[in-house]
Amino acid sequence: MNTMTLSIPAKPEWLLVLRSALNGVGVVAKLSVDMIDDLRSACDEAFNLLTHQSHLIQHIKLKCNIQDNIISVHMSVERAFSSQLCVPVDTEIAHLIIGSFVTNVHLEGDSCGIYSVQMKLPAGKD
Repeated sequence: MNTMTLSIPAKPEWLLVLRSALNGVGVVAKLSVDMIDDLRSACDEAFNLLTHQSHLIQHIKLKCNIQDNIISVHMSVERAFSSQLCVPVDTEIAHLIIGSFVTNVHLEGDSCGIYSVQMKLPAGKD
């Protein structure tokens, strides 16, 4: 099974670690340099969507799986316990931007915002 999991603090300075891990996933999946860049750009946008919400986020978890020539990327958040009121954000623009880089995107959320972004794209050929 080709699965990679990474958990990072939900702070912008840790985005470089996430991008580096995605670069490695792209190489393992035999993606072109342009496709690796698209994957990293989609995850940049997902990171921004997940971290710019009213609810405090502690960690971002990245899980990548390569199976049957499909790369599945799942980014999710670990929320901090809080009794604050939640104000949902409009996710349509972020969904469109992420969708321009990958073939399939699915957002999961609740009244406090988005807590999970799932993306899929074809892996490279042998």
